[in-house]
Amino acid sequence: MLVEKIKGTKPGYCEYEVAHEDWVFKLLHFKSKPKLKTPVIISYAYINRPYILDLHKDVSVVRLLIEAGLDVWMIDWGYPSFADRHLKISDYIDFLDFCVDFVRKERGVENVTLHGYCLGTTLAVIYASLHPEKVRNLVIQTPPINFDTSNTLAIWAKNIDPKKVSRALFNATGDFLNLAFLLVDPVRLAVGKYQSLLDNLSDEKFVKDFFYMEFWIFDSPSVPGDVFEEYITRWYHRNELMKGEYDVNGVKVDFSKITMPVLALVAEKDHITPPEAVIPFFEKIPSKDKKMLTVDKGHIGLTVSRSAHKKLWPEAVKWIVERSK
Repeated sequence: MLVEKIKGTKPGYCEYEVAHEDWVFKLLHFKSKPKLKTPVIISYAYINRPYILDLHKDVSVVRLLIEAGLDVWMIDWGYPSFADRHLKISDYIDFLDFCVDFVRKERGVENVTLHGYCLGTTLAVIYASLHPEKVRNLVIQTPPINFDTSNTLAIWAKNIDPKKVSRALFNATGDFLNLAFLLVDPVRLAVGKYQSLLDNLSDEKFVKDFFYMEFWIFDSPSVPGDVFEEYITRWYHRNELMKGEYDVNGVKVDFSKITMPVLALVAEKDHITPPEAVIPFFEKIPSKDKKMLTVDKGHIGLTVSRSAHKKLWPEAVKWIVERSK
């Protein structure tokens, strides 16, 4: 039976401890015996949950980093509540700064490798431009930086009034966001994948992989109302980042400060952050040490597909290791 096949399975493989907790946010430290000096801090998106990078042993990016001798930390943005609806993007940048300083002090280093994922990349890029001296290497995964793209999700975002959403819901709830993602490809995401499950009920590996992904997909935090308003208006509607018009508390985000080594990890079939969401940024930054790796997968497939773990991730981890000594 299906229940028996998934009984006892739980997303997450690598052990960690909570190094610091502040409000709804946590800084996680994965247990290991690192051989390399430069720590890696993963800044995940504030949509969905960060354990997608450590979903299970076979597709754990965190495991690959640890086995390569890296000291891995991860920011868990938590589950914002009604009381958190007035958080700002600047608050996320402040907390990211706190985490970087915390790790720098703990490890006695001047700078870190900052690894952004999806909207966590947007935060990481903003942070790296504001505090370049603290970022030794910048890794950007499925990165939304140029928001003037033609994918369905971007078109929708450009044509909604985010204030109406926040006034109605206070926060952009996980259910609301999940519905938007599902409707991007409703036949495949709402019908086709469940048909595949029925067709493969006898395959225990398939069923467990399906469970891991479904658990993650529907473990969806809310986005604070003010954050939702700001990123839809200033990033999607106005594309302020690429135009050089975005600021954090009055300080302009300047891409000319991105001179550290940069690794971009791009999914060619990404329906959320397509390649054109990063290519203009990648071409614009002055870093003399920059590399883009691509894989023929979608937004999540880049992280959890076994083919990506064979083709892309070994090269990505090697790049990070070579710049962490």
